[in-house]
Amino acid sequence: MKIAPLHQWIPAFNRFLLCSCLWLGLIVLLRAADLLGLWLGGKLPSLPIAVAGHALATDVLTLFCILRWIVIPYLLLYMFISRKIADTIFFLLMGLYAITSLLLIMYFRQTAIPLGADVFGYTWDDIRLTVGAAAGTVQPALVITIVLIFALITGLLILMARRRIRGNRKGFWFVLVCLLFLIIPISESLTANHFRSEFSGNVALNKTGYFLVKAEEHFFPGKRQQDLAALDDAKDNESGKYHYIGGEQYPFLRQANTDNVLGPFLRTDTLQRPNIVIILIEGLGRAFSGPDAYLGSFTPFIDSLATHSLYWQNLLSGGGRTFAVLPTILGSLPFARNGFCELGDKMPPALTLPVIAQSNGYHTRFLYAGNAGFDNMSLFIKKQGADTVIDQGSFGEGYEMLPASGGFSWGHSDKALFQKYLDATPANNSQPRLDVLLTISTHSPFRVPDQACYDAQATARIQSLGLKETELQAHLQYKDVYASILYMDNALRYFFNEYAKRPDYAHTIFLITGDHRLPEIPMRSRIDRYHTLLLLHSPLLQRNASFNAISSHFDITPSLLAYLQGYPQFTAPQQVTWIGNGLDTARAFRNIHHYPLMQTKTDLADYVAGGWMLNHGSLFKILPNMDLEPATDEETNKTLTAGFNRFQQRNDRLLQTNRLIPDSLYKAWKR
Repeated sequence: MKIAPLHQWIPAFNRFLLCSCLWLGLIVLLRAADLLGLWLGGKLPSLPIAVAGHALATDVLTLFCILRWIVIPYLLLYMFISRKIADTIFFLLMGLYAITSLLLIMYFRQTAIPLGADVFGYTWDDIRLTVGAAAGTVQPALVITIVLIFALITGLLILMARRRIRGNRKGFWFVLVCLLFLIIPISESLTANHFRSEFSGNVALNKTGYFLVKAEEHFFPGKRQQDLAALDDAKDNESGKYHYIGGEQYPFLRQANTDNVLGPFLRTDTLQRPNIVIILIEGLGRAFSGPDAYLGSFTPFIDSLATHSLYWQNLLSGGGRTFAVLPTILGSLPFARNGFCELGDKMPPALTLPVIAQSNGYHTRFLYAGNAGFDNMSLFIKKQGADTVIDQGSFGEGYEMLPASGGFSWGHSDKALFQKYLDATPANNSQPRLDVLLTISTHSPFRVPDQACYDAQATARIQSLGLKETELQAHLQYKDVYASILYMDNALRYFFNEYAKRPDYAHTIFLITGDHRLPEIPMRSRIDRYHTLLLLHSPLLQRNASFNAISSHFDITPSLLAYLQGYPQFTAPQQVTWIGNGLDTARAFRNIHHYPLMQTKTDLADYVAGGWMLNHGSLFKILPNMDLEPATDEETNKTLTAGFNRFQQRNDRLLQTNRLIPDSLYKAWKR
């Protein structure tokens, strides 16, 4: 085939430029509609001019990110097949972009975070449940906006499709620029947050560009794995704290070395082993609970209970969604590829809290107000040998459901969950129990029983905070969220009031924490997504205390087992695979730990060590109020990057070997 002279390509170049200008107009229109919707909803971020300027830059970069891959196919179709076919395919891609962008914008409006490759980490049933929950919260104004946008797009195409670009060079230079972007790295620019406020940075992102980059990283992760394969395995023993003994076959196996920090606070002068009741609150974050909560506290009962408890104000969740909560709290387990539970039937045997408790005579149960199949929670807990799993499908008659939204309900109310637990729990059984409860009411769409009552309480609480008018209106935008938090808090009050009447209350230890901080209320920083709390309450407490030191979900099982070993005949393994090393009971703010944190099932990009946080390669100093401050300490950045890389190396080896512990060790503890 003879290649045409350059001057014969000029019409094709110019046509591609014209079509690209139409696409740019579409992107600007979508961005304007997005910002207008935020403004009308009272959710416009701080520094709106700076956000809008950065948003325009990411929009243009996103356009070139797409055009670089279609420029050559378009030109070849135009020159050798048909101009109409080239134009048709181009406009179909524009339409696909518009639909995708609108869906991603709708997702962001519901969750306040951009959708990345985490969508690929969920099963179809999980996606169906999540979409069903959000469907009832779609505003009519948003639907009208979508219709208007498509009407405007159609009009633009009709008006502009017949136009021509004059001159012989404009199209050529534009095509050349598109081709140059094939060798210019732009992925980081499409995903980086350049604002101190997490919400402002997320608003500025082009949601489609962000999604495309994250999808590419998910399906083509080869570069990171090759880099990790070259790391020196001799650096297994990080910071001198852990002594790894498993080599490449058991990459996380190490000696247990957790001190009994709970012993000085809890009595062990009884032969009766305590019941352990772990209450996991959906979305509970420190931003709206406890002293100095920067949004104001909406948990009066939890705040009151904290004054009679051990209270960790700065506890980090292991993940930014519910998928991580059971493996991190009950097993201090690594994440594998998409979260430990996503290994499904291939989850390797592990020495988790339920396994060890059962070997010491405990009865273990898991109760969830929703469908325990979500995130493979039921499968995980059964693999840990749980004696009983109770979820929405096995509650039985007479228990209150959450109000439906758009015909969908997540499951039972928090109060119903606690009622079911009390009904199903004998008060005089001599066998000790390990019970884990997971609530659901503080989840989108935030519909709770007696909605009007809690809406009124939320409004009254917001108005009592003494906020400026702009802050007051911003809070009122999330009245339904705050109402659900107040409902959850009141359900907890009911639970403790009822449990205190039972004889087994005297020898029960209660732990309350959030699975992660709910994202629907905009977050001020990257660590905010993980910032929750831990409250340990029990009649066995000898004194209350509040701790400002940073700990995490990874530390709960090591500390509980270290404490329980103070009881006669309770034993625990000396070889473990824990990521954490125990709760820190320092009153002053500090962090003696190092943890990886996984925001979504496909986004393992956060690492905390000492007073620092690494997020997508950017370094931040953790302030005493758990806000973040950008930092440029190259030596510290290298240190954290090296520690994070060593974790990822072991995590990748786990995926290769699918083994945490030797079979002989597991059989020694499995009941």
